[in-house]
Amino acid sequence: MPQTNQFECGGCGAHLEFDPKTQNMKCEFCQSEKIIPIEPQPIMEHDFFSAPFATGWDRPAITFQCDSCGATTSSEKKIAGKCTYCNSPYVKERPPKADLIRPETLVPFKIDNARVTELFRNWLGKGWFTPSNLTQLSRLDLIKGVYTPFWTYDTQAYSNWTAESGYYYYETESYTVMVNGKHQTRTRQVRKVRWVPSHGQRDGFYNDVLVPASRGMNEDLVLKIYPFHLQQLVPYKPEFLSGFMAEEYGVDLQQGWGTAQNIVNVSEREKCGRDVPGDTYRFLRVQTNFNNITYKHILLPVWIAVYEYKAKTYHFLVNGQTGEVQGFKPISWAKVALFVGAVAAVVTGLAYFFYIS
Repeated sequence: MPQTNQFECGGCGAHLEFDPKTQNMKCEFCQSEKIIPIEPQPIMEHDFFSAPFATGWDRPAITFQCDSCGATTSSEKKIAGKCTYCNSPYVKERPPKADLIRPETLVPFKIDNARVTELFRNWLGKGWFTPSNLTQLSRLDLIKGVYTPFWTYDTQAYSNWTAESGYYYYETESYTVMVNGKHQTRTRQVRKVRWVPSHGQRDGFYNDVLVPASRGMNEDLVLKIYPFHLQQLVPYKPEFLSGFMAEEYGVDLQQGWGTAQNIVNVSEREKCGRDVPGDTYRFLRVQTNFNNITYKHILLPVWIAVYEYKAKTYHFLVNGQTGEVQGFKPISWAKVALFVGAVAAVVTGLAYFFYIS
């Protein structure tokens, strides 16, 4: 499929791409800009049990799937090279998913390529045990901006709980000690617990429970670049995707809801635990039911780098909205050895000082 000219520059006819700095479409050749019209409208929530409102990306795009990690991404033009996520060379073109639930909203990129490159270089140089030559890494072309899929769920949660409430009380106990060869009786206050059955119920509303739906991205790193400020969501428009990649969700709607339920269940257990009267509790059991479940499919901006150092692959993420940086780096074992040796020398010196004094 040839590159689309859906967003043509009015000045020179080149392809316009979304510019995070100006939040407009921009031509890299003549620097012409085009405003993206955003009409104020409420953000729609979809009933969990209803059919999706719209499907597809609503833009001409080429779809690629990685045979290694399974991630599926789309782009306006063919991108040669390795998988954005796992660096595997086994990437093949495939037809776009016809029944893909179209994103309802997205957060546009706020951090541009120049800024993320700066963040990347600064991050590489941090850390006591980072190899000294890591900052000389030059493969910064591996950094790519990807609109990453997420689900959000709203739900009403109703919980019933049972537990044993513990109430502290104190008793005076006697004990015997030996003083100057004689037995002496002393007393002390000992804390004990009186356990009584307890039960209760609570209900609460959960708004925008966020669930990552990416198949290729490292979920631990994704969670570390939170939060995303969802109040900045705007209606989905393909203009925002121009010049960036977009990933199809690898976690479907039902699977995402399973994760959301676990998140809510953990929260409800903590809240029910705080509701148990008394000084402490044990044997807490919580049963939570859900009602009025709605969802949104949203895209959030993430810069991704997969880089190699001494034949090993490392991952690096930047929150494309806030600039939060997280990633994995190699360790210089020579520096670790020097640090351990220095600590051992200090400990040995202190031990000798106290010994001779």
